[in-house]
Amino acid sequence: MVSVTVVVLMTAAMAGYTHWRIDQEARLTTLANGQQMAEHLDTMMDTVAVTAGALSELAADSPLDPRDLTETLRALVEATPGCAGGLLALEADGGREAYTRYVSLDRPDRDFIADGYDYRTRAWFQRTLSERAGWWSEPYFNETAGGVWMVTYNAPLRRRGRSGEALGMVSLDLPLTALTDPLQTLAHLPGWQVWLVAPEGTVAMGPDASADAGQRSLDVHVADTGRGDLAPLAAAAGEHRHLLLSHTNQRSGEDLLSVIGPVGDSGWSVLVSQSHALIEARLNQALALLAAGGLVLALLCTLLVGRLARRIAQPVQRLSDSAARLADGDYTTPVPDLHRGDEVGVMARTLEHARSSIQRQLVEIEEMGAARQKLESELSIARDIQLAMLPPGRVIDRADHHLEAYAQLEPAKAVGGDFYSFVELGNNDLWFAIGDVSDKGVPAALFMARTTTVLEAAARGGGDPSQVLAAASRRLVEGNDTCMFATVLCGRINVRSGDCVLASAGHDPPVCLHPDGRIETLPVETGGPLGFEPAEAFPLWRCRLEPGMTLLAYTDGVTEAFDAGNVAFGMEGLIASVRAHRDARGQCERLIAEVHAFAQPAAQDDITVLAIRLRLDPTPETPMEASNAC
Repeated sequence: MVSVTVVVLMTAAMAGYTHWRIDQEARLTTLANGQQMAEHLDTMMDTVAVTAGALSELAADSPLDPRDLTETLRALVEATPGCAGGLLALEADGGREAYTRYVSLDRPDRDFIADGYDYRTRAWFQRTLSERAGWWSEPYFNETAGGVWMVTYNAPLRRRGRSGEALGMVSLDLPLTALTDPLQTLAHLPGWQVWLVAPEGTVAMGPDASADAGQRSLDVHVADTGRGDLAPLAAAAGEHRHLLLSHTNQRSGEDLLSVIGPVGDSGWSVLVSQSHALIEARLNQALALLAAGGLVLALLCTLLVGRLARRIAQPVQRLSDSAARLADGDYTTPVPDLHRGDEVGVMARTLEHARSSIQRQLVEIEEMGAARQKLESELSIARDIQLAMLPPGRVIDRADHHLEAYAQLEPAKAVGGDFYSFVELGNNDLWFAIGDVSDKGVPAALFMARTTTVLEAAARGGGDPSQVLAAASRRLVEGNDTCMFATVLCGRINVRSGDCVLASAGHDPPVCLHPDGRIETLPVETGGPLGFEPAEAFPLWRCRLEPGMTLLAYTDGVTEAFDAGNVAFGMEGLIASVRAHRDARGQCERLIAEVHAFAQPAAQDDITVLAIRLRLDPTPETPMEASNAC
C-alpha cells in the first residue's frame, strides 16, 4: 500500500512537473516558430526593399539611357529571389523624356507609355508618389500574369538631396506563394496552424480561410465564422504588435496557444498556433501507463517512472536549456535530440534551424560591418588628403600694410566638392579663388582637385582673373564626359594699394564689410560655370579695398542651409552674422558656427567661407582716400 501510495504520489508529482515543462516548452516552441517565420519573411521582404531602393537611387541619380535602365531593371528582377516582374516609371526631368516599362521573367516587356496605359491616374501610382518610403500592397488576383495571386512592393523615386521631389516610382511583383510557401512546412505539421495577414488586415494564408485568401480581412473572417477567440489577435495584427494568447476555438472547441508578430516594418503579420491536443494526449498516455504499472507492481512502476522521466523530462530539459542559451545570445552550441522522430525532435529541429539561421545572419552582419568600416576608413583618408590640398590662412605684410587671407571648408560628407585657393604672386599681389562643384562625394572631390590644379596653374601663368577663368574653362571641358561643372569666384588684390579685380563663373557675388559696419553685396557680373563649354572672356569687376574693409565670399551651402522647418539661412542670416571689426579667421569661424546653429539637426550641404581683410598700421599721416572703394 505504501509502495502504491509512493508511486501514486511520484506519478502525480511527475505528471504535474511534466505538464508544466511541456506547457513552457510549448510556449517557447510557439514563440520560436513565430519568430522564425517572421524573420524569414522579413529577410525576403527586406531583400526586395533593398533591391527597389538601389534601383531607385540608380535611376534617379545616374544618367542612364532607356535601354540601360531596362537592362538594369531586368538584372535586378532576375537577381531578386521570388520576384516575378518589376516596373520602373520615370517622369520627364530636364532633358530626359518620361520612361515607364514593366519587365517580366516569363512574359514580354511592356512599355506603358507606348501602350497608352494611363498609369498616372491609378491609385497605386498616386499613393507611391505621396509616400516617403516603400509600401507593400494587399494580395490581388493578377489575370495578366497568368491568373495568380500577387503582392507588390512599391517605392517612390526621388532625386538624392531634393526632399519632396518625386521623379517616379519602382515596384517589384512577387507571387503570393513566394511568401506563403516558406510557411507551409510548419502549417502542414499536425497540430499547427499558420496565418499570414497583409498590412491592411487581408488574410493571405490561413487554415480556415484558404479559399478566401486575399478576398477578406481577418476582422471580417472573425465576424463571418464566429471565431471571437481570434479577435485579440486580429487587433494585434491591426496595431502591428506582438501578442501571445491561449484561447479556445469557438467553432471546434480546440485549445490553442497562438502568437502573432509583425514581419519587420513591412506591415505584414504572421500568426502561429499550436494545438494542446497532441501534448495532452501524450501526457495522458504516460499517466495511464504509470497508473497501470503501479497497480501491477509498485517496483516496476517506480522503474517505469524513472524511465519515463529520462525519456520525457530530460529531452525537454535539454531543449529548454537550448532555448535559454538562445535567449542569452549563445548561438554556437548545437541543439540536442535532432535525431528524434517525436514532438521533441520536431521542436529540437525547429530550434536548431532558428539557431543556425541566426548564426548565419550574425556572420553576414559582421562581414557587412567590416566592409563598412573599411569604406569609412578609406573615405576618412580621402578627406584628410583633400583637406591637406587646401592652403592655410596667411597674413601678407608689406611695410605698414597687412593683408589677412583665411578660408574654412566643411564638406557635407567625408569628401566634398567645395574648394578655395590662395596663390602669392611676385608683385605684391594675392590671387584667390572659391568654388563649388555641381555634385557631392567622391566624384565631386575628384573634379574639385582637377579644377583647383587648373586654376592655380593658370593663375601662376599670369593674367587677370578673366583670363584665368577663360583658360580654366577650356581645360575643364576636355574629357568632361560626366558633364560636371563648377562655379568659381576668383580675384587678385594688391597688398599695398588694395586694388582688387574680380571675375565670376556662375558663383554667388561676394559681400564687402566697411569699417563703419555697412555691408553691401558687390554686383559682380558673372559668366557661365566652368566645365560646360569654353569661354574666351569673363566680365571683370574692379574696386579698391580700403584699410579696415573685409571682402567675404561663400558657397551656396551658407545661404541655402535649411532648418528643420525648411527655412533657408539666406542672405539675411549671413548679414546678421558678420561684423566689420573681426579679423579674417574670426569672420569665417563665426559665420560657419551661426550656420550650424541655425540648421541643426537638418542635413547640410558643403560649406565654404573665404575672407580677405586689409589692415593698415596707424600713422600720423593722412589716410588714403576712399575713391573707387568697394
